[in-house]
Amino acid sequence: MEENVVCEEECVMSHKLYMTEQRFLSLLRYGISSKHNDAASLSSLSDEDWGGFMQQARQQSVLGLCLDALDILKSNGAMPPRNVLIKWIGCVMTLEKEYERQKIYIKELASFFSKYGLKMVVMKGYGLSKLYPIPKHRGSGDLDVYFCGKGQYADELIKGKGIEVKQNEEKHSVYSINGIHVENHASMICEQEHLSLLKVEEFLKEDLERNLHLDEETGCWLPSTMFNVVFLPLHFAGHFVYGGANLRQIVDYALVVKNANLNSKTDQIDWERVKTLAIEGGYFKFLCCLNGICMDHIGIPSDCFTDWPRYRNIEERMLAEVLNPTSVDVHSLQGKIKRYFKNRWKYQLVYSKENHLMGFLLRIRSWVNWKWGKKSLWNRKGFNSW
Repeated sequence: MEENVVCEEECVMSHKLYMTEQRFLSLLRYGISSKHNDAASLSSLSDEDWGGFMQQARQQSVLGLCLDALDILKSNGAMPPRNVLIKWIGCVMTLEKEYERQKIYIKELASFFSKYGLKMVVMKGYGLSKLYPIPKHRGSGDLDVYFCGKGQYADELIKGKGIEVKQNEEKHSVYSINGIHVENHASMICEQEHLSLLKVEEFLKEDLERNLHLDEETGCWLPSTMFNVVFLPLHFAGHFVYGGANLRQIVDYALVVKNANLNSKTDQIDWERVKTLAIEGGYFKFLCCLNGICMDHIGIPSDCFTDWPRYRNIEERMLAEVLNPTSVDVHSLQGKIKRYFKNRWKYQLVYSKENHLMGFLLRIRSWVNWKWGKKSLWNRKGFNSW
């Protein structure tokens, strides 16, 4: 292993977390594991603090985990006022119902596609929920699926059911079925915008071809731990650079690593392979920082990770940006341009091998092409048609 070195860069500002943010992260850590000793800091919170915590938990998509933490902490007197608690429980009950509803439709879709010889791979969402202390408390979002080179055929089957399928992004087609937004992926990452990630994209697709496992509950197929360890940081990175990053994306990755360590005999992480891909892709420093955040702020034991360099100033700045983003999602072209150049430091951290201006032009080209062009994401080099 490499020597664990703390690297400080003069160009990076120090971003210390506020006490309220530290306490919120402490609450989140209890939702992940009860093996902490900082309950005292939560027992002195005001009613206003608890209301703010609930709001932040909703914004960061970790309402369920934080409610689990309250169940653990109630013996220490660290509980929100009744009106906040009732509202909190009600929100999580809604998450639970939506989770069970999506689970039913995953089973129905997987069964439908299997009749035509297709394996429906479900990425992120449902598969990651199985790593949570209470799976239905992760909540549900879009349904991201992949068909191992048969995505166009899958789209045609859906069209045969009278459902409109749109191609409005270079990564996936989209449609809605039973109120659930489905994204049928042609690729895992925007490698046409980020040429430095071509080898990472190749690895992810190859791994999906070789290392899927069947989910007995729903009949869908789930990716390997190695797929998740490589894919999830880049998924988070895209949102971090372009807007929409949240704590749940960090927790998803953290729980994959933690679970792999608990089942190390059967589901090991090849950290050297992960490092090689990250160095080739230019995001190794970003990944080092993500690991550091998981250890210091999410509560994942350091022995779950390998011994990589630490960049604590950048870690603090990354986490502060997730908790209190300086720019939010915008829809106007002018707003997107302004945000893009304001976030140069993020781009350089994640896509260090790419020219920022060229990246901007590639992104504009992609945006124009998919808004007004008539290109098919299935009919291009590297994608199999049916």
